[in-house]
Order: sequence, then C-alpha cells, then structure tokens
Amino acid sequence: MKALLVGQLGLGGAETQIEATARQLRQLGLRIDVTAEDRPDCQGYDVLHVFNAPDPRLTLRRIEAGKRRGVPVALSTIYWSGYELYMQWAKRGWRTAEEQAFHWNERKQRLRPVFADADMWLPNSHAEYGMLVADFGVSRLYRAVPNAVDAGFAQLAEPVGQASRLSICPTGGTPVVPKLNPPESDVLMVGRWELRKNQLGLLEALADTDYQILIIGGENSHDREHNQAAHSLAQQRGNVQILPATTDRVFLANLMRNTKVLAQPSFYETPGLAALEAAACGAAVVVSERGCTREYFGDEAYYCDPIDADSIRRAVEAALTSRPSAALKERIRREFTWRRAAEETRLAYERLLA
Repeated sequence: MKALLVGQLGLGGAETQIEATARQLRQLGLRIDVTAEDRPDCQGYDVLHVFNAPDPRLTLRRIEAGKRRGVPVALSTIYWSGYELYMQWAKRGWRTAEEQAFHWNERKQRLRPVFADADMWLPNSHAEYGMLVADFGVSRLYRAVPNAVDAGFAQLAEPVGQASRLSICPTGGTPVVPKLNPPESDVLMVGRWELRKNQLGLLEALADTDYQILIIGGENSHDREHNQAAHSLAQQRGNVQILPATTDRVFLANLMRNTKVLAQPSFYETPGLAALEAAACGAAVVVSERGCTREYFGDEAYYCDPIDADSIRRAVEAALTSRPSAALKERIRREFTWRRAAEETRLAYERLLA
C-alpha cells in the first residue's frame, strides 16, 4: 500500500503527529511519502491522508487534489468546537459577543465542506467524532486514531551536571548563561502563548501563591491581547520563568522530569502531546475537562474548568499534594504509542480501500 501524508510542517504537535505516523507506517511495511504542498500530486497513491490545517481553505484544496485523481481521502480531523473560546474574547472585553459569534459561525461554514468532502475521518477520539457530528450534522466512516508519545521519551533525560542547550529568560529580562541543570519547577506549562492554551488563566489562578512556574512556548501573533496580559501578570507576580519554544526532545524530557505538575488548563485539547509526554515522565497532570482528555487520562489526571480560576487552582494544588499516578504512566506507555497510532491508521486505510 502506498499513501501520501500531507499537512502543515513546523506547527509543533501537528508536525510531530505527521512525522511520527509516517515513520511508524513505514516500519509496518507501507510506502509513505510526506508533503506540505497546497495541491499535492496524488497520482500513483492508494490513499491520500490529509491532516487538517488551521486554514480550512488549504485543507480543502488538498482534499480536492485527491478527489480529482480519484484517490480515497482520509482526514485527520483535529477538531473541537471553538465556540466557548471565541466567546472568551468577548468576556475578556477584547471583542464584542456579536462579533465573535459571527466569526465562529463563519469559521464553521468554512470547515463544513472540509469534513463533508473527506471519505473517512480519523479523529483522535470517539468524543471528537461526536463533536463533529453535533456541530456539522454530517457523518463519515471513521476510525479513532489515538495521539501518542514516543516510547523512549521519558528516557531521554541527560545525566545531572550536563549543560542545558537553552538559556533561562527570567520574566521581562534578557537571556542569561545556561544553568548546569534543567530548571526545576512546581508547575510547568508547555504550549504556544495564546488564548486557547490559557496561560493567562493559569497565572490568574496562581497569582497569590508562591509556586515556581515555568512556561515554555512560542508566541501566537494573533492573540496579542491575551499574550500581553499574561506576560504582564507574570512580571507582576514574579517567580515565573519563561523559555522559548524548542524542538530539543532531550531538553523537554528534562523539564518534565524536573517538574512536580504539568498544568494545561486549555479551552480544549485533543488531548495535547505535552500532557501525554509529561505523564510518560511520571509528572502529575492537570488538564482541561474540555476536549477528549478523559478518554486518554481516565481518573488518573486532575481536571479543571478553564474559565474558573478557583477550579484551576484546586486542581493544581491537588496534584501538588498527591503522588504522581504510576497507573497513568503505565497506561500511556501501553496504549498511547506511535506504533499503536500507526496500526490504527493502517487499519483505517484498509477499511477505506475495502
């Protein structure tokens, strides 16, 4: 079987998902190519596997490229309703509710043909499939393909005493000389600075505590209001360290091994690679109750309401005062590997072709 995988490269977790899936599919004996072209040439392929991009028009162009060649199209949907997130802009006073409702409905209209044109959906969970049906009133053949973490990620940590590859940037300051050991933290957050990830919500929830907070991630330029407010609060609070985004897997593994809690109070996660990786490293995990997090973490994570500061704080404090879940670490190691994701993907291709 020969498949072409197409999606946005350079987008953090999305790129990881594409590349890891391709690598494991090759090990299963499939012939796999990967591209980021807007209109990929699908001639000679049995399946076109499209990973949903932030721009629905781009995803639709890629799907149509397969349709024109008569190649069946499997779509990794990567979707969750963003209505609550859009309304949060209005609640924060950064937009009007009417404006945000209009923009959300407009985005749904752009997404509708994307999901309707695909021959098969590959959501990351059964909950995601249900959300698609509820929001768009259509359904497709589907197979839930789990998100995953590298099997050896937790073993990537460097020996104590080796120099870190990144410098620490104290809030509002300039980079300083790298420390010998990765920074320790009470609470770690990993992800782009944006309203969806909700760095501001985490900082508000922990504003009057003395927990050491470490946040790592790049900037989403479209979320200026959120990012400015979050950086300002971090500087006022103090005891907040900020690192730029990195693809250094060894460094990330060290960060996660040197934190007590990973907190991801996002407005939705599907479920997010950072939480899976932190759980694999043995950290306690705080996640949003939105999205498909319960299908992945069951009763072994600490759940919070992203719009409720008290809920976020209670979840973080509960995680800090409890022992990390060995059961969750084992569950991630057993069920959420890229090998299993590739096996499910191969079964999806076979079902689509049948």
